[in-house]
Parts: sequence; structure tokens; C-alpha cells
Amino acid sequence: MGDVGERELLAIIFTDAVGSSRQTAQDEDKSLSMLMADLDFIRNEAGVRGGSVLKNTGDGLLISFKSAVDAVECAIAIQKSFQSRPKGIGFQHKIGVHIGDVIKKDRDIYGAGVNMASRLTDQCRPGGICLSSTLFELTKQKSEIGKLKLNNFLLQNTEPPALAYQGEDFDSKPAAGIQMGKVTRPSVLAGKPRILWLILGAVAAALSGFAIWQIDHNHPPNADNSLLYGFEYKSGPREGLKSAKYGSQIIWSLENNTDRSLEIRWFDFEGRPKVSDHLQKELTKLGPGQKDFQGKTTFRGHAFGLFDAESQTMLGSFRFKNGEKLDLVAEQEGDRVVLEPKYLRKAKKGDSLAQARLAYAFWSGKGVPHNNEEAATWAKLSADQNNALGQCVYAGCLDLGSGVPRNNALALEFWRKAASGGSDWAYEHLGGLYLSGEGGVPKDYAMAVQFLRQSVEKGSPWGMVKLGRCYENGWGVPLDLHQAEELYKKASSYPDCEEGRQALLEFQAKSEKKP
Repeated sequence: MGDVGERELLAIIFTDAVGSSRQTAQDEDKSLSMLMADLDFIRNEAGVRGGSVLKNTGDGLLISFKSAVDAVECAIAIQKSFQSRPKGIGFQHKIGVHIGDVIKKDRDIYGAGVNMASRLTDQCRPGGICLSSTLFELTKQKSEIGKLKLNNFLLQNTEPPALAYQGEDFDSKPAAGIQMGKVTRPSVLAGKPRILWLILGAVAAALSGFAIWQIDHNHPPNADNSLLYGFEYKSGPREGLKSAKYGSQIIWSLENNTDRSLEIRWFDFEGRPKVSDHLQKELTKLGPGQKDFQGKTTFRGHAFGLFDAESQTMLGSFRFKNGEKLDLVAEQEGDRVVLEPKYLRKAKKGDSLAQARLAYAFWSGKGVPHNNEEAATWAKLSADQNNALGQCVYAGCLDLGSGVPRNNALALEFWRKAASGGSDWAYEHLGGLYLSGEGGVPKDYAMAVQFLRQSVEKGSPWGMVKLGRCYENGWGVPLDLHQAEELYKKASSYPDCEEGRQALLEFQAKSEKKP
């Protein structure tokens, strides 16, 4: 069976965005941005319920679940959230759900079970959920699906035709006991219609990525969202803390910015503290001011207790929800110890550099879960205080349409502001724009070289690569292959600059071919 793959019984979800191809043909940038926002939301809903996204089908996703109930509740949560949006925000989606025997190979699944889920999706109505009779019987007593009004029908293109169930109306309010896991967005829209808009469409507008964010400096984003920041923290003692049922593998670090020694304990599914197999025993204690504590969660077992190492009293507990790498910091707040993402505390208090760093973390997905809307929100707060890093991140968001509508002209303004503040990133980016003649500026090699030299003086390896290209091709400077090679070598010495290593290899390969 090694060549064929492994068989496993899984619950399967197929999603499909209705009419996305047609709308993309009419307005590609807007449609793709809306589609990406919708798919990101679906991924998040699946992730918090233990789902694994196996494939992006272009207009939708293929997701597998170990639990049939989790798959059904995930589908309901998605459609509830999408139906609560104002008309015209995002796409309608069809969702097919089935449970069956599948073949797993190379992070993909195949077989009759997958085909059945696909057929269910094809015959589903926009905004609805179609599930097989097998799945319905397994889940009707254990999930909200049994309380919903469903229509039964015979699924075509199967032999013999199979019984299926379809639901289209989903109350946007969660039923008692049902955790929807919806990601709520910060209240940062300003203006006269603020209250009405927040009531009718704050969640939908944020998810679509097409709301025009107007930042209210007196009300920075609400940071009490465990899904948004990747984990939840509760200060003080907590009895019976149990490991999370769901989660993903997360590498995390913790900095102890208090005057006491801290001890970290892992809690199992029964609420019993133990030393995790994935944490080195000698690293479970963190002395005052100690940094760079590294931990790694498994796919389950994400609950940790934070203790005073000397008195052995519990100071708080934290549980991971999502993300790939989370950078946390413990700080003293009166008698309490509070755990937050690095830079968040200062960012909430208006520190422009902390806001910029938090924005970059959201944009890159390093330190907190990737979130373009949050990146744009924090970057704008920072940029409005003339922080050069914040201006660069916000300009990048505007250039790509990440979290805000795409606006290259406005992006150029912020790149120029950041350059006037001495940002090596802005120098390097503006140099690249003048080299290519893109982003609203004319092609001008002399101007490009001027900006790139400033970036190199600041130590930018990416500026070194671009300036090396200039010397290699004689763009705005005399042709100088030796100088080009030296710049590539220097850039390649930076661990994060893969472009430098690639440029050096290409240059050396060309040199070897020459007689």
C-alpha cells in the first residue's frame, strides 16, 4: 500500500465561492482580494476546530476533519458568519460535507469519499450546506445540525442516487452551547454612521478586506481577541486547566520581563500539570529578565500554567489557539503577571515603534498569526505618528491591497515619508521603483542609484542586490563587474537575504561561461 497511500475514515468539507470567476473577469483586483479574505476566514474556522486544509481549489478549499461533528459545526459557523454580512460584501459559498473512506498520500486525499463531498458541493445552493445522509445520522444528536430545518433530496450522478440533506437558512446568533469561533474585528471605523455600521457590518467589512479604515487615535484596536492574537491568557489561579481540544503546532518564545522567577507547566486533558515531552525540562524555569525561552506545542495539549518558581503559586494560565510562531512577554502589572504578544502592551499605549513592530508581525506572520487587516490598522496608527517603519508597512499594505484597498499613489507618498525619515527599507524600495519605472514613478537609473546607495549605507542587503544589478548592467553607473560581485557577496552573508545568495550564484555561473 506504500505506493497507493494510506486509507483513513475522515469527515470532508468542500467549499466553493459562487460566481467568483465571473466577477474576477470584471474586476480582478477587487474579486481576488474578497476571495482571499473569505478563504482566510474559512481556514481560521477550520483550524480552531481541528480541520486540516489540504488543497486550495482556486475558488474554494478541501478540508479534512477527524471528527464528523467538528466538520458540521465548522460548516454552520462559516455560513452563519457569511450570511450576517451586508449584501455585496464578499462571496456566497456552497459547502458540501461528507464522511467516508479516503486515501491519504502526499498531503492530499483521494477516493470515493472525496468525490461524494465534491458532488454535494456541486448540487448545493449558494449560501447553503449539503451533507450526506450518513453524516447527518452521525451528527444530528450531537450538533446544531439536528435543530435546523433541512430539505432532503436525492443526490444525482451517483449509482444508485444517494440521499442528502440541504440547509440554507442559518440564524446569525449562535445556539446555546455552540461556540462559533468567529473572528471579530477591532472597532476602528470612524465618522457619523459609526454606530449603525458597527451594528450591521463590522465583522463583514473587516473580513472582506474592502472597508476603508479610518483610524480613531483615541480608540486603538481592542486586543482582547484570543483568535486574533493566537492565544488566550487568564491571570490568577485557575483550577482544572485542561489542554485545548484543538490547535496547530506552534513554536513559541517567552520573555520574562518581571523581577521574579517563573515556572511553566503543561496541563494534560485531565487538567493535571506535567512536564511536556516537547519542552526541555531545564527550560521550564525562567529567571528574572531571562529571554529567548523556546517552546513547541503539539497538535493537542496547548494549555500551560505560569507559576512563581519560589512560592509555587499559580500566576496565570495560557492556551494556544492558532499561529505558527508566537513571541510572548510576561510583564508585572501591580500584583498580577500578564502575558501578551511582544510589543502589544506598548502598542496599546500609543508607542509608535511598538505599533510598527506589531504591524510587521501581523503582515509577515512572525510573532502573531498572519492578518493583513490588523497589519494595516496598527501600521496606520504608527505611520500617523511619523514612524518610518510604520510608514513602510502601511505603504506595503497599500501597494499590495493587503488589509486596505490597493492605492499605489498613496503608497508612494508613505514610501517618500519613510525615506525622509531615513528608512533603509524605503530607500531600497524607492530605488527598485525607479529601476523598473513602476509604482507611479518614471524609470530613472540615476535616481534609482541615489536611493540604493543610501540603502546600502544603512546596511540593507536587498539594496545591495539591486545596486549590484546596476553595476552588473551599467544602469546609472559605469559597468563594474567586480563591484557587482562584491555587493552580491556582502548581501549573501545576511541570513535572511536569499536574494543575495541567488544573485551571487547567477553571477558566478555567468562568469564561468565567459571565455
